[in-house]
This record gives sequence, C-alpha cells and structure tokens, in this order.
Amino acid sequence: MKHVIEVFDAATEELLLCVEIPQSYSTELSDLMGWTQPEDPYDGYDLLPEHVEVLEKWTHTQLKGDNRIIQIVCLE
Repeated sequence: MKHVIEVFDAATEELLLCVEIPQSYSTELSDLMGWTQPEDPYDGYDLLPEHVEVLEKWTHTQLKGDNRIIQIVCLE
C-alpha cells in the first residue's frame, strides 16, 4: 500500500504536486490520521493543517500555499 499527498489549486483543481509518504511512516501515519478500521487507509481524505505540518516534515516537502487543497490518497 502506498500513500501519496496530492496538492491541488483550489480555483482550477489542477494537480500541482504529488508526494509519496515514505513507507517507514506507515504506523505513524495511521496514528496521525486516526485510522481505526481496516478499510480506513484506503479512503481519500482532506488534510487538516496539523496533518500537513507533520507530513511536510516526513516528506521534506513544502505542501502549504495559498488557495490549495491538500489530500491524502492510497495507491495500490
């Protein structure tokens, strides 16, 4: 299972950035997102600012910006 962060322009919905979350953070990611059910990691989620802050550290990538939609999705 591979999780990626997708960053979209809020006005145009154009994909601006796609960043893979390192597999080594899989346990921490479940804790961060509050996933409790086996199917939870397979859904897509809008990320809250506190999620984004942690994920920026894990991926060494700036995700925040004006007029952005930031989501996490699972790719198999």
